[in-house]
Amino acid sequence: MNFTDDQRRAINHSDGNLQLIACAGSGKTEVVAQRVLQLLTPGEKFSVSPRNIVAFTFTDKAAAELKERIFQRCRETLGDLVGLSEMYVGTIHGFCLDLLKTEVLKYLKFEVLSDVQQVLFVDRNSTKSGLTACKDLQGNLLRRYVDTRNYIDALSILRESSLNRPALEGCSIVSGVASYSHLLDDKSYFDYSSILDCAAKALRHDAKLRSRLADRIKHVIVDEYQDVNPIQEHVVRELHSLGAALCVVGDDDQVLYQWRGSEVQNILSFKERYAPATQIKLEENFRSNEGIVETSRLFIEQNAERLPKHMKPVGGQEYEPGDLVALSFDDPEQEAAYIVKTCRSLLGVAIKEAEGARRGIAWSDMAILLRSVSKNAEPITRALRAAGIPYLVVGMNDLFATPEANAARDLFYFMAGRLDEKSVLESWKVADTGATLSSLKKAIASAKQSRKDMVAGEERHAVYSPQRVFRDFLENANVREETVPGEGGRGEILFYNLGKFSQLISDFEAIHFLSAPKEKYETFASFLEHRAAGSYPEGWQANQYANPNAVRIMTVHQAKGMQWPAVFVPALLKNRFPSKKQGGRNVWHLIPKSAVEGQARFEGSLEDERRLFYVAMTRAQKFLHMTWAPIPGNRLYQLKSEFWDNVLASKYVKRQQQDYSMRKRLQATPKAGIANVTLTFSDMKYFFECPYQFKLRILYGFNASIDEALGYGKSLHDALADVHARVIRGEQVSESDVPSLIDTHLRAPFAYKALREKLEAAATKVLTDYISDNKHDFGNIEYSEKLIEVNMGDGVSVVGRIDLVRRKDTDETSIVDLKSTKRAQQEDVTETQLHIYALGYKELTGRNADYVETYNLDERKRNPRSVDEDFLQSVKARVTQAASVLRGGTLLPTPTAKKCGTCDYFKMCGSAKK
Repeated sequence: MNFTDDQRRAINHSDGNLQLIACAGSGKTEVVAQRVLQLLTPGEKFSVSPRNIVAFTFTDKAAAELKERIFQRCRETLGDLVGLSEMYVGTIHGFCLDLLKTEVLKYLKFEVLSDVQQVLFVDRNSTKSGLTACKDLQGNLLRRYVDTRNYIDALSILRESSLNRPALEGCSIVSGVASYSHLLDDKSYFDYSSILDCAAKALRHDAKLRSRLADRIKHVIVDEYQDVNPIQEHVVRELHSLGAALCVVGDDDQVLYQWRGSEVQNILSFKERYAPATQIKLEENFRSNEGIVETSRLFIEQNAERLPKHMKPVGGQEYEPGDLVALSFDDPEQEAAYIVKTCRSLLGVAIKEAEGARRGIAWSDMAILLRSVSKNAEPITRALRAAGIPYLVVGMNDLFATPEANAARDLFYFMAGRLDEKSVLESWKVADTGATLSSLKKAIASAKQSRKDMVAGEERHAVYSPQRVFRDFLENANVREETVPGEGGRGEILFYNLGKFSQLISDFEAIHFLSAPKEKYETFASFLEHRAAGSYPEGWQANQYANPNAVRIMTVHQAKGMQWPAVFVPALLKNRFPSKKQGGRNVWHLIPKSAVEGQARFEGSLEDERRLFYVAMTRAQKFLHMTWAPIPGNRLYQLKSEFWDNVLASKYVKRQQQDYSMRKRLQATPKAGIANVTLTFSDMKYFFECPYQFKLRILYGFNASIDEALGYGKSLHDALADVHARVIRGEQVSESDVPSLIDTHLRAPFAYKALREKLEAAATKVLTDYISDNKHDFGNIEYSEKLIEVNMGDGVSVVGRIDLVRRKDTDETSIVDLKSTKRAQQEDVTETQLHIYALGYKELTGRNADYVETYNLDERKRNPRSVDEDFLQSVKARVTQAASVLRGGTLLPTPTAKKCGTCDYFKMCGSAKK
């Protein structure tokens, strides 16, 4: 590969701290991958092992891309590098969570609350969380539901920011932090802020942990450093204080998350704070043509607070007059019509690939980037739909804009007594699921009977679970994906959205499962009415594997790190972009602004909005179309953006519609990119049992009803992981430790009292028996709960944890999977899973495992078998084939009477063996 002098300096830098100022399109991912390769190359002066490197990315998607690039480069240059899976590449949140669960064993049983679950959790525990005990700055008590979101945001700011403590004296919200933290700990939950908070405290105060990490971590790489907030910076600084060299990569011109607390001063002052540090500027833009680069550069240089740099084009794409266009229209419909017309005219226009080859622009090479999808996308999607142009709205659509989700919501309004049977029937008829009138009436009658039983019957929470009611309704109505009427894969879209509704139910039940049934349904109806709308995107937008040939519509924030040959930036209106500051009650009614250092960043500034627009422009490789139109009847959105004249100042921007008919054209061909497929062991289990079950469960998101004993199996694993961790560290463990193990690790949040006592007794017996039976062998344990990753190439990886690796008396290695009788699965699936473990062990150590075995905890039996090399190769082929099927999206059922009989979803499958 050909690298610039600055790129080469960055790659070869090996000693001390390094700051890479990476302009847009400067090839930073390749530079970082090459730098990691350099550090891992044996025999070099500063070479290290993979386990010595930690690389932080801002998103999981970016982590997958960087990891795959590193694996590719290592494979090309170093062959099969032992232990590559021990290198951490992921988010800071992910690192901190893994740190807490592997190093601070009491956190093994903690679950992470999603944003939606967190709101439900605080509302349900409004007193214990501190919500209704706290006051705003005017002395008014906070109210449940009304102030919950602001309260949660305030808690996050207080835990993640640098504070001016004197300004908080007498502020009621401070006591809320302690109350809420205690509640989280008592219920064994993390939220996203507490993950960072607990990890930072452990890094600061746990001497043994610090010693272990100092021995392990030698290099820390932080991508998107401009978006790191104070507590994340604290984690980075603590790792550096243990002796790790820092390499931070970022661009202060691309700060996007200041409203979440990102602190641009981190990148602006890095060189002084981490002196001595080398600063290297990567200023060449390999992505875009001259017109886009120069227009973007001149625009962002208006910002006063920025590091000096000069982005320059190096021929990523040829510039031709007419590549950049800025136009105004009379209304959004005309603007949308122009976008549709231009998309059609660009289809097939030849563009240059990075390797020098050329291809014709496809639909998936076009993106429409908006400051607000929810506010401005509708005229555009309507026009695209009318024109027959495939499009994908990424992440921002309202689930309840779909008739099937509305029908599901009405079912639960009916269960709560808010709607009658006729209204529910009408909603499901409108949803057009393919269900017959008679089957819908049958399903409603069954739901009605459940409602009567719920009022009159016992309060068994699993029996009256909303998830069970939802699944029973779909089964009774005979809703099947293959019988949904309509074209264009409508059955898939409808099932994605019903699956998202199932996830919504799971979020609610995770917090409210133990509520009395009648109260639960009333609360759920209120949640659906007041909170759920806007919290969930349409399910079909979230398919992590499919990469359809369709125009992308998304927010500028979501587009960070991406690029397209053709980019449209519409709705460039005053008060929209730059965005008008929102009024009304907010978090600063709870916290004094003077108490948070750098508070202004949370509210944003014109410079922040300018950075966002700069990001939008620099996503474009060849074509950039910027437009605006007043919105009739809305006085707020009648004028052009104040950025508009800045755009028109560029000599590269044309102000008339362009004719692209004379441009060189080729067959429209989607870019042959690899969508990274990362599968967990659980994913593989479901896929090998039945691809369609995998589709319903993993892709669509349908969840089974909560088992009241849920958590018991994991609790056993956590307790055994604790036992093995102590043994590996040289501590003694005996049967007398079982009560404290139970007290620390048993988590059965949905169990009623009698069941919990039964589970506690069962766990006590299992742990006592296990320690008694195996303590003579504890000295032979090599690994416990070891994270492994099997990289199959071509962007395919399988990740998971091996329960136990044990050396036998013959010095042979046995990989052990701990199972209970209740968790038994098909023998062929177990065989495949165990051999994936064996592949992971070889990648981890470079050695072949000799045996794999299941250990049945209930029956106290081992079932060993030798590792079969031929079977290993067939497993690799099966996993690669599974990834190919996922990318293709064809996940067909493989019915057998045995499999279908134990499947949670067999009644929703038209091919199931009854």
